[in-house]
Amino acid sequence: MTSKRVLVVVAVMALVALSATGAQAGAGGMPSAATGFLVCKAINGDDAARRVDVDSTDPGAGWGFKLPGVRIGNAILGCAFTRLFLPGTSTAISPNPNNSFEQLKCYSVSVPRSATGTPSPSYTVTDGLFPGGVDQNVTSASVTTICAPASFTNPH
Repeated sequence: MTSKRVLVVVAVMALVALSATGAQAGAGGMPSAATGFLVCKAINGDDAARRVDVDSTDPGAGWGFKLPGVRIGNAILGCAFTRLFLPGTSTAISPNPNNSFEQLKCYSVSVPRSATGTPSPSYTVTDGLFPGGVDQNVTSASVTTICAPASFTNPH
C-alpha cells in the first residue's frame, strides 16, 4: 500500500472517529457504528507537519495494529456526509441497515462532465490536526471517492 493510500485511510478513519458520538468521550473517543456515506474530493491542503501515534486495535472496529510516529503531511482528501439514491428515483440507499458496520470501504467514482456542479474554488478548513487549526485557501478538484460503512473480517 502506498503512503498516499495509507494517509487517505488514516484521514477517512479520523473523519469517522470525529463524527461519532463517542468521539466526545475523550482519550480519542470510542468506536461506534458508521452511520452514513461520505463523498470525497481531491484537495490540496498545506502540510500539517506533525507526528502522531496511531492505535487501531479496538476489537471489532480497528485494523489490529499500532503505528508509532506517523508523519501527517499534506491534506489530500476532503469528505462530507452525503445521501445516496437509486438512479432517477427518490429511493435512498441505507448506509448501514443493521447498524453493525464500523469501518469504511471507499470506491473510486466517475462523474459525468454534465454533472460536475459548481464547487467553490477554495475553502478555509478547520480541523484538529493542522497547526493552529485553520488551513486557508485549500483548493479542491472533482469528486473522486465515495465511502460506505462496511465490515472487514479476517478469516485467518
